[in-house]
This record gives sequence, C-alpha cells and structure tokens, in this order.
Amino acid sequence: MTLFFLSTELIQGQENPSRYLLSMQRKYSGLKDYTADIRIHFDMEALKAPDMQAKLYYKSPDKMKVESKGVFFFPREAGYFNPSTFKPEDFEVKFLEHLIYERKSAVRLQLTPRELKRSNQRFVLTVDMDQNLILRIDSLTVEGRKMIATIDYGKFEEFDLPTHIEIQLEVPPTEPERMREFGPFAQKSKGVTGKVDITYSNYKVNSGLSDEIFRETEPLKSK
Repeated sequence: MTLFFLSTELIQGQENPSRYLLSMQRKYSGLKDYTADIRIHFDMEALKAPDMQAKLYYKSPDKMKVESKGVFFFPREAGYFNPSTFKPEDFEVKFLEHLIYERKSAVRLQLTPRELKRSNQRFVLTVDMDQNLILRIDSLTVEGRKMIATIDYGKFEEFDLPTHIEIQLEVPPTEPERMREFGPFAQKSKGVTGKVDITYSNYKVNSGLSDEIFRETEPLKSK
C-alpha cells in the first residue's frame, strides 16, 4: 500500500500539467473565426424565460458578439467556445488525477489565475487526453458561486466545436449583483439554481469575419 502511494506521488511530480493546455492551443491554432446559430433553454427556479435564439460571432483571440432580434440573456462564462480562454501563462496549473470520463481517457487539472481578477474564480478542467478537448468545466468563486459545464462536440471543417453545452448553476442569494445579469426574468430576492442548455448549429468556420462586426462589442474578458 505504501509503495502505491509513493508511485502515485512520483507520477504526479513528473507530470507537466500545462502541456495539456498547450496541446489544446495547438489544436485550434488555425481557428480564426466562426459563426453559429444558438438556442438557449432555461430550467431555473428563479429565471422564467422562453427559449431564446441568436447568432454567435467569434473571432480569435477574444472577440465575441451575440446578435438577436429581441432581449437576449447569455451565460458568458461558459456559453461560448474560445480555445484561448485557458492560456497556460495565465494560470497556475495543478495535476489532480487520471480518470475514465464518459468512456474516454481523461485528466483533471486545477487552474488558479495568476492574477486574481476573475472574481477569484478557480477552475477544474476534465480534458480528453486523446482528442485534446475540454469535456467538463467546474468553477467556484470565493463568494460561493458554482458552475458545472459539460460539453459535447461535433466536427466542423477540421475543428471539433461544441454542439451542446449544459451549464448547472448555483448562485447564492448573497450576490444580488449577479441576479441583475438575468434581467427582468430573475427574482432578485432569491439565489439562482438550475440548468441552462445551449445548442449550436449551422457553423461557418474561418469565413474571414471583419472587425467591424464587433465594433460595438468589447473583447470578452473573464473577470
């Protein structure tokens, strides 16, 4: 038993966890932009809203715009795919474990921002080791806000891009400023718990999106 624990510690000591993030960056180095149609379904106690549809525009490295006909609420933290979100140089990366996740060989990594400007948010990523894909994102803030995002992918051109993201949220009632993100649909006296389903379709990849499309939208930055 003692030898097993020593072997495990040795493996973890030799592991270079940042290499998984670097592999993901290399995988998507040719992704310059994409557009997609998105549909959002809310299943949340404190958020009463119909399904919403919009078009999502993304341009590397951090430009994002959502275009819809009416009022649109979008979970920005995990609702759109940006392969440069988790840059190795921006995080202290710790190896947690190897595991089998959804029948895939995976690794779990803990990411702590080097600069505490993301609402003191910490992440745990579950990464498909063979395909270099993030399968699940767990995040927690010091205020107690929890989020779990699970991601399904499809092949578009030569890139694996999300077809469905399920986000489970738990926002404590002590964060009224977070409630305002959900607009008039939210009951501001309560916390937010529940699920958000985002479906992606009709991708167009590397179509040469102009910067003018994002002229009124600042680059998306994590807090």
